[in-house]
Amino acid sequence: MHAVILAAGEGSRMGARTADVPKAFMTIDGRTLYDRQRAAVDDVVDGVTVVLGYAHENVRDGIASARAVIFEDWADYENAESLRRGIEGIADDVLVLNGDVVVAEAAVRRLVRRHEATGDSVVACLPGVQEGDTAVRSDERGRVVEYGLIPGPQHAGMGIVDRDHLGRARAWLGQNCCEWYPGLYTAVETLAVTIPETQHVEINYPRDVATARRRFPLGSADELDAET
Repeated sequence: MHAVILAAGEGSRMGARTADVPKAFMTIDGRTLYDRQRAAVDDVVDGVTVVLGYAHENVRDGIASARAVIFEDWADYENAESLRRGIEGIADDVLVLNGDVVVAEAAVRRLVRRHEATGDSVVACLPGVQEGDTAVRSDERGRVVEYGLIPGPQHAGMGIVDRDHLGRARAWLGQNCCEWYPGLYTAVETLAVTIPETQHVEINYPRDVATARRRFPLGSADELDAET
């Protein structure tokens, strides 16, 4: 399995924290989001690609062993194009992680177990139903049928695209380069997998930094009774 971390965006809402680095490289309590992401995925995957755009020259030397994809024209597209470029040349299962999301290793392994058990692509979501963020809706079999700013379980910024789905995923991403990439989960057979909220944090606004500080280090115990 190969991880692709989408870290091309600026994160302009974060103000001075991202004045000269991408949001994924902002520091909270002495560690960047990227460093925390690598700690969660490195023991699970065989390789890592990080897609860089905004201020890439300031962080290029800090990505450790990852392969860098430089997305110079990142501001002209949405993150579907970022992912399309990130998966170029990859023939393995792809673990996709948003650059502003940190998850516990336990959440990553939960997703991997479901993928291995079913052979489907999988996407992580949070428990419950929300109406203010992007969400996924599933049918009675648990297959994703809708994604967007809709009521439903919140998209958790992490998923696995099965290697057998990469051709269709690339086609969808190429046709929808100015859209949000999770729409591809409606184009390939994808199961929604719930992960505990205590194993996830997303940094969208300055107020989210305080939430992250309260949650770090993210929980490792599986608080959900069954795979969903």
